[in-house]
Amino acid sequence: MSKEVTYDTAADAEVIKGHPAENAGEGLPQSDFTADQSLGCHSGNTMAEAAANNKNSEILEKYAEDYPLGPHDKPQSMCPAFGSLRVGLRMRRVATVLSGSACCVYGLSFVSHFYGARRSVGYVPFNSETLVTGKLFEDIRDAVHELADPDHYDAVVVTNLCVPTASGVPLRLLPNEINGVRIIGIDVPGFGVPTHAEAKDILAGAMLNFARQEVEAGPVQAPDGGKNDRPSIAILGEMFPADPMVLGAMIEPLGLATGPVLPAREWRELYAALDCQVVAAIHPFYTATLREFDAAGRQAVGSAPVGYDGTANWLSSIGEAFGVPSKQVAKAQNMFLPSIREALKNNPINGKITLSGYEGSELLVARLLIDSGAEGN
Repeated sequence: MSKEVTYDTAADAEVIKGHPAENAGEGLPQSDFTADQSLGCHSGNTMAEAAANNKNSEILEKYAEDYPLGPHDKPQSMCPAFGSLRVGLRMRRVATVLSGSACCVYGLSFVSHFYGARRSVGYVPFNSETLVTGKLFEDIRDAVHELADPDHYDAVVVTNLCVPTASGVPLRLLPNEINGVRIIGIDVPGFGVPTHAEAKDILAGAMLNFARQEVEAGPVQAPDGGKNDRPSIAILGEMFPADPMVLGAMIEPLGLATGPVLPAREWRELYAALDCQVVAAIHPFYTATLREFDAAGRQAVGSAPVGYDGTANWLSSIGEAFGVPSKQVAKAQNMFLPSIREALKNNPINGKITLSGYEGSELLVARLLIDSGAEGN
């Protein structure tokens, strides 16, 4: 008697087994096919060549200029469009629509909900006919018109994935605004965007560009909590919830305050970020976003207050950007640097550490490890 515990009778079903054909495989020629290792979601040589023959080639040329390829040009990670997707899904009153192969959209939607998206991801399906005839663009346009309800949304973000980008689906021809709802179309193909970090910059930069044009055109919404009475810095990069408060405490002795964090969580935060005199670029890769700050006449201060020298240099750079007297900057440095030196002294790291990452945070961690005495790889 079997001790196996079963829950249904599926195990009793008859299994039909096939029989190999006689002399199977005899006399068949040896295939000389070898898999092209350059093909795949993150390289897409064929799709890149197709995109080069349509107007979307201009977009890819810009990406190549903004995001030079290096050791991370073919990362072993999922579709980079997840980065821009997360930026949109975390914003209030923003709808997100994907245009791409069904398997890609399924994977991106699954991972988004795994990370707690808690909202729907729109999808405009296509087939060979709608792709070739241009009907896909018409379907996207119809979907955008249907979604653009100002009672529910401030913006609708439409993202072309690999196949629509390679086929030249022209999101640039979508209207900029429908019923007061902003329409933002971006292309984030896996064969043209290295990692999630650059994809976040693509959407963050596109949104800031739109907001900057609105500011230049006339009055815009004030910040939700009102305007700060002290000069403020916008913060650019992925932040943990406590990070802005820590940064705020560090610059408070300089008479400064922290402003919004980009990528933003609400559209009006984009206006408030542009209202800041300086942007603190905590993480790298935000090339397009920094270009918009520069166009708005805002100064950027790179890096972050990490480690002893890093903190000293960062406070000095922030103070210089705002014209804070050197004595006041030194006072702020003296409030934090001694405790940092003591912490590093009391917690040395002796050994070699291999560190990897993809959004720039690893660079900050590496600096702290080196300050602690570690030998990095």
